[in-house]
Amino acid sequence: MSRDARATRRARNLDASLDADAATPRAFDERASDRRDAYLDNLKYALMLIVVWNHALQEFLRALDAHERRGWCERDAVNATTHGHVRTLYLVLCATGMPLFAGASGYLSKSWLRAAREDEASAVNLLVRVRGAFGTLLGTYAVWQAFYVAINYYDVAPLQWWAPVGVMWYLLALFFWRMSVLVVGGLRNGVIVALSVFMGLFVGFTETATTKNGNAAFDWQRVFVYSVYFFLGCVALKPEHLQRLQSIDYGRRATFGAIVLAVAYALLYVVLNVFEECFDDVQWFIWSIAPYKSSSVAAQFIDMLKRIALYVFTAFAGLGVLALVPSKKSFITAMGSRTLYCYLTHILLVRGFSMLIDRVWPAAPLSFRLSAGALWLPLIVGNALMAQPVLFLKPVVEPDFSFLSRPRGAESVANVA
Repeated sequence: MSRDARATRRARNLDASLDADAATPRAFDERASDRRDAYLDNLKYALMLIVVWNHALQEFLRALDAHERRGWCERDAVNATTHGHVRTLYLVLCATGMPLFAGASGYLSKSWLRAAREDEASAVNLLVRVRGAFGTLLGTYAVWQAFYVAINYYDVAPLQWWAPVGVMWYLLALFFWRMSVLVVGGLRNGVIVALSVFMGLFVGFTETATTKNGNAAFDWQRVFVYSVYFFLGCVALKPEHLQRLQSIDYGRRATFGAIVLAVAYALLYVVLNVFEECFDDVQWFIWSIAPYKSSSVAAQFIDMLKRIALYVFTAFAGLGVLALVPSKKSFITAMGSRTLYCYLTHILLVRGFSMLIDRVWPAAPLSFRLSAGALWLPLIVGNALMAQPVLFLKPVVEPDFSFLSRPRGAESVANVA
């Protein structure tokens, strides 16, 4: 058979393969896209409220520090007991909200794992996911990163696309995590988890480049530290685990969840007030946005042991939240499908309220800031930004960047010979 004949036959075979593969993603997506689970939507709703509440308390603590003129690691000078409880509650929210969100995102990314493992995971299937992630994650990141940079760093040029501002780190992290699933998906589950734990622990020994606006480039520290939660949700948490949890009578598991969270709260309160650990250091350590202390090698390894303890603590406290989430469909279930809208926009209202009070009522008592800004405001903002009317923001929250991708089946077969 001549070279030209072999090339022609290969081209025909590749065309047939592309035609077959073009139909595969549709069947794969139908099989992999499970029906909406009321429990998962309820969980996402609860986690989103935790994040909003967390940021509202953060604004209150900023106002408190300014009022007391409190320096780094100094103790509260006014109402120390009350404010100590507020700081402890804030840290509990820090240790449950975003770690559980990462775990839930991992659990909801199981189709990526299947795409990397199963026989029907053709190159077309993987390409469909990569193209979708570029639009839904990087596209949304590009729009909102530009917006938040314009607000916070309007005097910094050029535009720092590569340094996530505030809440934007999570979109970038989720993109990297999902892309990495396609790389490590062929490994055993235990190996994947072990690799993520290794990276989460040892990334603390490395320095992260800082951009012109003072933020960390790509927020690499947090991306690796929180990847542990993502991969635990993706490969370790099974549907039968959640089914077993939901099979327990809600009254019993809600009681268990409340006890677990009470114990987690007590542990952090003891750390802050009995062992007198610095609140600011603990906060930054939970955030995991900076490397370990570089004062000595011993100090760095001690910080690594603390990070292991953080992983254990967040898993323990997260179990309490999972137990408290109801399984039945209710009015919050539909709102749980719109958490992205709330996540991207809630900080504008929470921080805007704080700035408004500073401007129109600078002498506002701390009790008002605590009750209005850190209790009622997050409930109002969280529910309002997950209600159906918020869908009018869809063009900017879920922008369509499909025009950037080549049409499926357009791959060239010119070089098949």
